[in-house]
Amino acid sequence: MSLYLQIALCAASILTFIFVISCSKKHKMNIKYSIVWTLWSLGIIFISIFPQIVYSISNALNIAVAVNTLFLIMIFLLYLLSFYLFLKISLLNEQIKNMTYEIAMLKKELSERHD
Repeated sequence: MSLYLQIALCAASILTFIFVISCSKKHKMNIKYSIVWTLWSLGIIFISIFPQIVYSISNALNIAVAVNTLFLIMIFLLYLLSFYLFLKISLLNEQIKNMTYEIAMLKKELSERHD
């Protein structure tokens, strides 16, 4: 991994870390989600400081270029993050549907009481 890539990764991760912390302090982001993004940025900082990890993974997977391993790791982590977010969306969708049913039932009860 080139020094330029290491510096770029580290700088981007530090900026992400600072942005996530400021968003969670201003209550713009839920703590659960800020933890995920904080761990994400700390992991990338760790990888950019210790590129030997990427080289070891490259050797274990027989990938010739370490940068390709880094891209593979990032794609995999993005895939996991995407799955997590779709799971949350599904749960929220179910909650919205249940709340809609409850509101409809309450409105029906109120209209029956007034009649």
